[in-house]
Amino acid sequence: MADKPKRTTFRTRLEEMIAILRNDILTGKLQPGDFLPSELTLTEQFQLSKNSVRKGLEELLDQEMIEKVPRVGTRVVGSGLNAKLTLKFGYYPTLILEANLLQLIDDFQLSFPHIVVQMVPISDSVFSSNPKEALDRDAFDLITLNNHHYGLCKDNEAIMDMLEPLRPKENTYPFLFRPFTEANNLYVQPFTFSPIVLCYNKEHFKEAKLLEPDSSWNWHDVQQAALTLTKKRDRIGLFFHLQSINRWPLFLLQNKVVFERDAQGKLILDNENFRESMKMSLQLFEGMNAGSLYMSENDSDSEMYFSQQKASMIVTSYYSLNHLLKADFDYDIAPLPYSQEARTQLIIIGLAINKSSKQKEAAQALIDYLVSEETQLHIRKNSLSIPSIKTMAEWTGEESFARPSRFMLYRDIIPTFRFYSDMNVTFHELETMRRIFKLYWARLDNFETVLRRLEEAL
Repeated sequence: MADKPKRTTFRTRLEEMIAILRNDILTGKLQPGDFLPSELTLTEQFQLSKNSVRKGLEELLDQEMIEKVPRVGTRVVGSGLNAKLTLKFGYYPTLILEANLLQLIDDFQLSFPHIVVQMVPISDSVFSSNPKEALDRDAFDLITLNNHHYGLCKDNEAIMDMLEPLRPKENTYPFLFRPFTEANNLYVQPFTFSPIVLCYNKEHFKEAKLLEPDSSWNWHDVQQAALTLTKKRDRIGLFFHLQSINRWPLFLLQNKVVFERDAQGKLILDNENFRESMKMSLQLFEGMNAGSLYMSENDSDSEMYFSQQKASMIVTSYYSLNHLLKADFDYDIAPLPYSQEARTQLIIIGLAINKSSKQKEAAQALIDYLVSEETQLHIRKNSLSIPSIKTMAEWTGEESFARPSRFMLYRDIIPTFRFYSDMNVTFHELETMRRIFKLYWARLDNFETVLRRLEEAL
């Protein structure tokens, strides 16, 4: 005789039924006036007895979320007595400026008053060693995740054990799905994106009688213009945070660096394109203000010096352009200068659900809201960031503030978009290279010494 199911099994199924129905009501999937599935359907769906189903429905009745309609069925009333659901959202603090995130969350909570979004800023440390453990420890339901941090998660975890598969949002630029897809499953919903571009002060170029940058410019052209624009003890012609993970690998990508691996999977580092790339990164700032390489601690320093008109050209992103919203001088953007081939890095910020979350329905509701046409259009109109939804990103109409005249440039350079993974390296390996190359950029190590250190470290 087969063993009877344990009482705990029935209770688990019953709690699951109650939780799903409650979530569907709180998140708006079931609206007031909608009817629940029949008791027979619920018994089959959750493998419960009729008595168990009725017991579960009694709890929702007691909470005034549903009501019985004689000879018709069970109808949704609303959110019930003081029913609130808390959603813990780990977010990048930069999105407050780059996407007006606080306003978006306030608007979401007006539409979903029974979902309380608890916002918690997150940093690189969340993804550095054991990201799944960190997500579960801090009980995040939903997080923002860029393609670099996603790479770190892949290096340390099985993504399918960490994040919930998502349904791709229609009308999203298709190339944004690529870095977040594993075995045909999408694990991060793209939210906003940006290529790396060149930003320049139009007034400085006019003053120096220089033609403005265009898609034909290579790094030699930039260096020559920068030398002309540089004024000793006043301003530097070209500036950017060279050590940034979104900056120095540009030289590798443009020089078509693709690392091979030996039979043990170890990187083979000694190749000519790699040498030439790093040589270019070292020589680019020669002849300009001494010590300019040490003027920055992070990417945002570039925009600070540019806004003070202490730098004539910077390598930046659309995200960082938001620091220039109040600039009182004329500036514009151009495609990133090239070496062997025109290529630029693409940064994508997306939204992901913790697989261990108990509030997946609510988390999905917030994702759906943040990638809705209304919200994406708000980002397009009120920031210089690029929304992931194509029709909203390419919206044209009356602007509320001055934009660079070439704002839509990103559409023309889509074929140049690349990811660090195109070089056959992991994020961890790239970070190790960056750390070891610091002495090289400071001219305290030559390339051969750096190469030896890399071979030992990797």
